[in-house]
Amino acid sequence: MAEERIVVDTDVLIEAFERGKKGLIFWLASRDTYISYVSLYEYLWGFARIGGDVDAEKEALEKVVKVVYPTQELLLKAMRIDVDLAARGEKVPQADILVAATALTLRAPLATRNRRHFERMTRYGLRLEEPPHV
Repeated sequence: MAEERIVVDTDVLIEAFERGKKGLIFWLASRDTYISYVSLYEYLWGFARIGGDVDAEKEALEKVVKVVYPTQELLLKAMRIDVDLAARGEKVPQADILVAATALTLRAPLATRNRRHFERMTRYGLRLEEPPHV
């Protein structure tokens, strides 16, 4: 039975699947794991860039994670965060804002090793989780 829900950032996908970290893949598979459509795009773009079989990789990835596509709620949440950060002079890449909004919409922590941009979004309720080093 899967544990709690979690959203995973692109860097964790790359570490698990491209670098073949089996322990991390098992950790992802043991959770109720989600990724943003943005992370799916970023991951598959990199895979296509190196000449990989994108369709097979997408199919394999979707056996471990569920992809969250944009909803009105998610897009409005992301837009409000983006506008507020811009007003504070703390601009963050929109891809990171959409990933964070996915976690916020699902009320789930975000597993990432790239905390730099995401820490700015904890003021909106984003919870960050460090994935295990396995």
